[in-house]
Amino acid sequence: MPLNAKLSGPTVKISEIMVAGVHRITPDMKLLDAVEVLIKHQISGAPVVDTVDNVITIMGEGDMLRLAASEGLEATISHCLPKLIQTHHLITLTEEDTFTDAYRIFLKEKIHRIPIVDGNGRLKGIVSRNTILQMFVEAHYGQKIRRKAV
Repeated sequence: MPLNAKLSGPTVKISEIMVAGVHRITPDMKLLDAVEVLIKHQISGAPVVDTVDNVITIMGEGDMLRLAASEGLEATISHCLPKLIQTHHLITLTEEDTFTDAYRIFLKEKIHRIPIVDGNGRLKGIVSRNTILQMFVEAHYGQKIRRKAV
């Protein structure tokens, strides 16, 4: 059976595939602290959230490399925010959106992860390109793969 036939059956909701245990970066952190979050948890990026868990932006390894060169590792994330994707340009999904919605976004946009938010913009989880690839493998073998926290 072709892969697309296995993934186009019943609609798979984002809530079924997202990773809920998301490591976060906060504006009060120094860039060095944010880099350490990625290294410690072996992840390639994380959402930046405010004090009530609203997603402000996403930071990836590339962002951190550029900011380390231009701002230095001692700069705070809040200082670096103007150089990152602004909230009004941030692509997000909700738990009710579908696997297909996420897949289409990854095909169209040059992004690595999509924060999953509630109606108030609070972080609920994340879906990465790796999540989509895991879905392909699961569809092929007919079994789930354990997803780690990101």
